[in-house]
Amino acid sequence: MIAVESERGARVIDQMRGASPGPTLIVVGGVHGNEPAGVNAARRVIERLRAAGTPLAGEVVALAGNVRALAAGRRYLARDLNRQWTADRVASARAARERLEPADASAEGDPEAIELAELADELDRAIARARGPVHALDLHTTSAEGIPFAVVGQSAAHRAFAGAFPLPGIVGLEEQLDGVLTSYLGRLGCVALAVEGGQHESAAALSSLEAVVLLGLAAAGLVAPGELPGHAAARDLLDRGRGDLPHLIEVVSRHEVRPEHGFRMEPGFANIQRTGAGTLLARDGAGEIRAPFDGLVLLPLYQPQGSDGFFYGRELAAPPTQSASQ
Repeated sequence: MIAVESERGARVIDQMRGASPGPTLIVVGGVHGNEPAGVNAARRVIERLRAAGTPLAGEVVALAGNVRALAAGRRYLARDLNRQWTADRVASARAARERLEPADASAEGDPEAIELAELADELDRAIARARGPVHALDLHTTSAEGIPFAVVGQSAAHRAFAGAFPLPGIVGLEEQLDGVLTSYLGRLGCVALAVEGGQHESAAALSSLEAVVLLGLAAAGLVAPGELPGHAAARDLLDRGRGDLPHLIEVVSRHEVRPEHGFRMEPGFANIQRTGAGTLLARDGAGEIRAPFDGLVLLPLYQPQGSDGFFYGRELAAPPTQSASQ
């Protein structure tokens, strides 16, 4: 959990601006409030850069996502902040905020609307002062045990950025979800990548997300790999974690859940796991839910909040075409 301070005091985790122009890397952690590892990873990496006197070309800025939910240790308070990122919803949230006194901002029953407006403002500030191209990392963790992986975007620039990280890449996930932050950032002209670092409370997830931020600094062009302390070790850590999992996985389906469904994921699934056809995945009020074919179960739900029971995917032997991906 983190404390809620003034709007910018809590929102801006840390930032470091180089003397010379260059790219901007925006790191967002804690868009889900029960996922503080991204906040802590971003803070620790920037603190180490500053202590080492590492020269930057451009700027890195780390932002906290859902400050109020982070303070409460909950995924969200009223609704999932990572399903709100459309132009219309951002505009509505900003308009609603203008009608409220600051003291009443959380009293309207929709604290995520305030979070949406505040974080959108901070993203705009970072993009407006950029002195080069803007890249972004959206850092998450999962309720299931497992390894880090990346959610890969559609464009060639997004694919090239994702290729700098030795992680399993999942394509087609954003099409299954409305209003995710990385899609919004893409529409603002940023090259964005979402990364799931591992299980929420694990030390391994924190280490993995620190490695992702380090590699992101080099991939975005702020620091040459040879001048970045820990770069080789970070790459090795993520490379070893992937094991024998595919480099690319295509999402085929999403199993949506609502409270009235009585959904219960079967225990023991990792956040990415090979699964045989017919394997019992979950149960709900309608009965058993089984794997439709030999494939991979992704992001199984083992927490009370959330509408994604699990995703199901298949291995891609080669990079997908535009029509088969995001």
